[in-house]
This record gives sequence, structure tokens and C-alpha cells, in this order.
Amino acid sequence: MITIIAGKYRGRKLLGVSDPGVRPTLARVKKSVMQILEPFGGIDVLDLYAGIGTLGIEALSRGARSVTAVERNYSVFRILQNNFEKICNTDDYRLVKMDVHHHLALEDREYDLILADPPYHTENFEALKTAVLPYLKKGGIFCMEMKKTPLEARDIRIKLYGKTQVVFWRNST
Repeated sequence: MITIIAGKYRGRKLLGVSDPGVRPTLARVKKSVMQILEPFGGIDVLDLYAGIGTLGIEALSRGARSVTAVERNYSVFRILQNNFEKICNTDDYRLVKMDVHHHLALEDREYDLILADPPYHTENFEALKTAVLPYLKKGGIFCMEMKKTPLEARDIRIKLYGKTQVVFWRNST
């Protein structure tokens, strides 16, 4: 079972999913990523490929002002809804059942932090970074979990966790 690690919802359990296509972020990866991204106080977060809400709920627990979570899989989205309603019912959140790229085409606000945890081999870091750039505030961070893959960009930070890597990029424009 997946547990919230820190903040006001620390220790709360999330409902999981048995879909083999869903790969929740490992606890040690989540803990490390959240510590790198802190502080969360007062920021707006866009959680792409939200799955069951692991990262978005963790961000709210640690003080994020709002979270928009985007997930297209219907059965996974129902669990996402249940987790947010059960744990974060008084927080400012928005759940969107839609393909990420379709949602981005309709998005009309900017975020301080954009998280992406797509199914491995479905998204290219540079392509997704380009797609989210119009929605990332100046100084905002784009963070993507992906399979360990060589990347050429110099303006990124990469943390390795076995066969997984998390890439951090700050918008300086």
C-alpha cells in the first residue's frame, strides 16, 4: 500500500490499482524527489500522468496551494478521484480525465511546478518539456520520472534510482 510520507496527511494510505500499466513512484524515489523540490508552501502544481495521485497528494500534504491532476485511464482515474476525495477533500484540487497533450492544448494557467510520470517509453523528455513550457511560470520547475536514458541537455539535473531517473529543469525564461 502507498503511504503519504510527510506533511499534514503523513501516514494516510492511498488506494492502489492492479493495472500492470500503472507504475506508482517508489517510496524512496518519491521521498527524494519531494525533498529536492521543497518547499511546497503556496505553489500551484500540475501533475501529468497522475495515476492514483501519489505525487499530487504528497505535494498538497506538504503545503502546495493547488494541484491539477491529469489522468486519461478511466479505471485509474476513478481511484485517483477516490484518493483525492478521501484525503484532500478540503484542499484546492482539480482532476481532469483526459489525454495529457489534449489537456495541455486546453490549459489556460501557469504553474510553479509541473510533475510528469508517464508510462516508460511513451514520452521524450525534450518533447514533453517543450509541450509544458507555456504553462510553467518563470523560475518554475519541470520534473519528469522516466526510464534511465542518456540526455544531452546541460541545463538539467538528473537523479538516478536504479533503472529509473528523475530529471529536473528550471524555467529561466
